[in-house]
Amino acid sequence: METSTIVWIIIAVLVVLALAALVAAMLRRKKTENRRHEADRLRAEAHEHKASLGHTEVEAREAEARAARARMEAEQAEARAAETKQGYQVHEATVEDRLREADRLDPQVDHRSADYTPGSQGTHATEPQTTHTHGAEGTHTHDDPGDGSSRVR
Repeated sequence: METSTIVWIIIAVLVVLALAALVAAMLRRKKTENRRHEADRLRAEAHEHKASLGHTEVEAREAEARAARARMEAEQAEARAAETKQGYQVHEATVEDRLREADRLDPQVDHRSADYTPGSQGTHATEPQTTHTHGAEGTHTHDDPGDGSSRVR
């Protein structure tokens, strides 16, 4: 091979390498430009969302305040319920004490019996008590005159 041919081959290789470097540089520049545009787009989106953050934060704080009020109201309602229940239990105990005292005073009531329950025995009212029972035959009315006897109508 001649020297001039070798020189032309070397020049051709150098031109191809230069073109390849130029193409690579252009592709890198294009890729960099695309990434810059993507970054700008993401920043613009972030700024749009940032503007709505203030509104969302206000909503979150309002929701927290509503939840705190609801918790406080629930605690107050629980306290009222506990107070009412305690009052009921005190009243119930007072009624049971009076029934026990009445049963203790009544000579017809065995208040020391194992199956004794307050007020279940010896009901002596000034007016007769009427009870209704439903059987297979129909409705029966029983009058209790308060003297231990019963009449069926």
